[in-house]
Amino acid sequence: MPEKAATPSPRKGLLLRLLRILAWLLMAVALVCVTLYLAFGPAQLFERLKPPPPVFPESNGIEAPSAPVAAAPVPAPVQAPAGSQEMVELMMDSIEDIWGEFLARGDYSYKRAKLVTYRGKVESPCKDVGTASGPFYCPGSKSLYLDLDFLDGLQKKSPDVGDFARSYVVAHEVAHHMQNLVGVNSWIKDMKEGGVKLSGPEGLMVAQELLADCLAGSWASYAQKKYAWVKPDEVDKMLKVVMAYGQEQSAIPGKAPMRDALTHGSFEQRQKWLHTGIETGDPQRCLQLFTGIAQ
Repeated sequence: MPEKAATPSPRKGLLLRLLRILAWLLMAVALVCVTLYLAFGPAQLFERLKPPPPVFPESNGIEAPSAPVAAAPVPAPVQAPAGSQEMVELMMDSIEDIWGEFLARGDYSYKRAKLVTYRGKVESPCKDVGTASGPFYCPGSKSLYLDLDFLDGLQKKSPDVGDFARSYVVAHEVAHHMQNLVGVNSWIKDMKEGGVKLSGPEGLMVAQELLADCLAGSWASYAQKKYAWVKPDEVDKMLKVVMAYGQEQSAIPGKAPMRDALTHGSFEQRQKWLHTGIETGDPQRCLQLFTGIAQ
């Protein structure tokens, strides 16, 4: 007699169906994973985490924080201290008053930079090996280094605008701290990594320095109401003195290198943005210098 064909067992058929269902589920999970990777993978996540363009609080035409009320008698303008150490201390207090109140209008708080004053040269600043001279700012440690010999030299070089020059130098370096606080430094670093030109007349480094000039001008627009030596009509002469002195000091043979010779950008560029800051008192206007660079 012929043999009967084997009948598949019900258990084996059920197992095959389960395997098919499992295979389809694995394919569906793989498809979902690929879709999520393409939508939220490292490249897209990096784009999402990139800091937005920095925005300074609006000025709203508010007067300087230290301005007296209308009914109060107007105090005599403060005269410049003779010593550069005293000038630095006065400037740090003034800048904190003005920028502190200004940033309070937005979502930022002013945190004073760590101040290091020295004479001639300083060893291993910004975690670097070697020495440096002149005024400069270390963004990593939020430290401000001010060379009192440099400030004294500005005063002696041109006594008529020397006090204005000394205060401008401090305000310029603290402006780099301001950029750090509100995210400008991170934004610029991001643009650099995206291929935006770093050096050159229209590069990011010059734009960052011109922004510091404009922010220093914004400080001066308020400070002129209190300090007798802050005179906007003398800003061009003061700027020429600072740029010439910085270039002169950086060229001295054997002198510790200057991290910031205050010679970035042309005189015309720096003049323009200093005046923008002084005339408007509005840091948001300063950010206009990045128009086109970040495109």
